[in-house]
Amino acid sequence: MRCFRRSSSSFNLYGFDLMPRFFFDLYYDRYVVLDPGGMLLERRAGAKLAAREMARHLAVVRPELRNGRSWIRVRDARRNEVHRVTIGLDVRPEVPAGRGSVTLIAAE
Repeated sequence: MRCFRRSSSSFNLYGFDLMPRFFFDLYYDRYVVLDPGGMLLERRAGAKLAAREMARHLAVVRPELRNGRSWIRVRDARRNEVHRVTIGLDVRPEVPAGRGSVTLIAAE
């Protein structure tokens, strides 16, 4: 007879571990945008890394979120908060490796 075990984020019916699902919610001032689908990731460390990358991307493409009052909350399937990342003020565009600065030259 098979043993039913409870996984960290979902019910395990077949006896092997399922990948946990993490949700990434955006908080902006008084507004909350809940993540409806989430992402399947192997570990919490992967969810933390994904949240940092999202925060970096949002800071570049949405400068109004860099006010210090916006953050991304990572939660598991049981709605427990796993991690929180502030959308920072210190985000700069990435410079390719080996170049200290990029100079653009316009042709006349």
